Amino acid sequence: MGTYGHLTFLLLLLRAPGTFVKSAALPGLPRIVTLSEDAAPGSRVAEVAVSCSNASSSPQVTLQHVESAVAVGSNVTQRNTDPSHPFNPIAISADGVPASTFRAEVRLGGRERGWRAWHPAEHRVPTQVTLRAGAELDAHQVNWYALALRAACPGEQEVTGQLYVRVTSGQALRCGFPFASTGGDVVQVSADVAPRAPLYAVQAQPPGGLMFQLRDSSTPLTLTHQGLVLAPDGGFSPSKDTQTFRLEIEVVDRHGQNCSGAVTVEVLPSRHPRVTILAPQRDVVVPEGIGPLEVVTQVRASGANIHYAILAPTSPALFTIDEMTGEIRSTRRLEVAGAHLLIQAYNALQPSDQDTIMLNITVQGADQRAPSCVPALYVSQVRETMSPGSTLVTLRCADPGGNDGSLHYTLEGPPGSRSHFHMEGPQLKINTTLDYDTEAMAAVGFQLTATIMVTAGGQPLRSSECPYPLHPVPMPLCPGGGQSRDVQSSLWTPKSTHSGENTPLLWPQ
Repeated sequence: MGTYGHLTFLLLLLRAPGTFVKSAALPGLPRIVTLSEDAAPGSRVAEVAVSCSNASSSPQVTLQHVESAVAVGSNVTQRNTDPSHPFNPIAISADGVPASTFRAEVRLGGRERGWRAWHPAEHRVPTQVTLRAGAELDAHQVNWYALALRAACPGEQEVTGQLYVRVTSGQALRCGFPFASTGGDVVQVSADVAPRAPLYAVQAQPPGGLMFQLRDSSTPLTLTHQGLVLAPDGGFSPSKDTQTFRLEIEVVDRHGQNCSGAVTVEVLPSRHPRVTILAPQRDVVVPEGIGPLEVVTQVRASGANIHYAILAPTSPALFTIDEMTGEIRSTRRLEVAGAHLLIQAYNALQPSDQDTIMLNITVQGADQRAPSCVPALYVSQVRETMSPGSTLVTLRCADPGGNDGSLHYTLEGPPGSRSHFHMEGPQLKINTTLDYDTEAMAAVGFQLTATIMVTAGGQPLRSSECPYPLHPVPMPLCPGGGQSRDVQSSLWTPKSTHSGENTPLLWPQ
């Protein structure tokens, strides 16, 4: 055979299938690995080394199929290929290993699928591909998996291997302490917490796949699927006493194991003041001809997170209320009519904390309207050292009929308050000094109310009522026995019922 004959034979030999062609390898492939059924999605099951003869090769490692089985003692019941197995496609890494060796990881289910391989010279960290999202292992259902792996390198023969995964029972379910103690846990909250606010979280180990249920559902509190105890949908009812709610809760995992405990929720009285409507003016008279969206009157309330609403009628035809300010406005041009509005002021974060008032709004013609006065509402803090005869406020009133000279001013209200004041024409004056430290002052809550009735002559008599809450202010002694001359006052003026404009007030002289 000549030279060319030997060369031809050598080339044919090199091209012959299976001749001098190396195979990819799976060195060190573990035969059996053990995994707890408590393993979370994304947990690593095994690490497999993949070897290629060519350092520049990029291997392909695939999970061909998975079979599941149930082992009872020494007997194993083999099943068919399990398409719903909890394992993801394989993630490949080439970092920190020899140039011709790659790592393949088998992981439990996560949120991503597929695999990506990187050339070792790229020095890139591969994307970790975990297995199926929400993967759950249950040793009572399946405790053996057989994974068929296939590895291939370019230009080399494929190689297959078997990896067996044994699933063991997880740890026993345990409820947290002191929830699981004899007396249970205790949590204290304020009565003014927001509706459906989280109050308590039930803790149990191991977490995941847990169900929470109340043993007694007769409670205003809510238990969520995540084990959160929530405040009632409408918040807690305000009370001067501590309210107590005891919840007995059972926790069950996906394997049927359970534990239980209790939590006592103590609802403490709110430290915030209750919602109270201030100095209500129940009867409001407005002239006919007022246009749309003009302010008719305003409801004011004290408290926290105040909002306002018209409760009745449910669909008022003539008036609307501003939810934040309490201003009541007309919805259209008003004619002679009357309306009864049930107004509510409430704490938006605790709707059960509320106060109501019934307003009677009368739309009158010019000859039927009552006198209008400024200020229509006056709140002041009065020094207890103010001398008798001092003027507290001077009313400026007008008769819609044009006869201001016929206006008559009288003082009404509780005798305990009325005895401290008197009227001189439109001026409200003080009779005696106001002693703050007396039982009589404490009996009226340290607040006096002077109600001035302004009446216009003619037939029928027309009158307006102007309430003025007054708060005596104690004067502390100064060094040397003198008395402080400082005084604080708080007053506001509502919009005038006859001009629609704010009128500034002066300090009492």
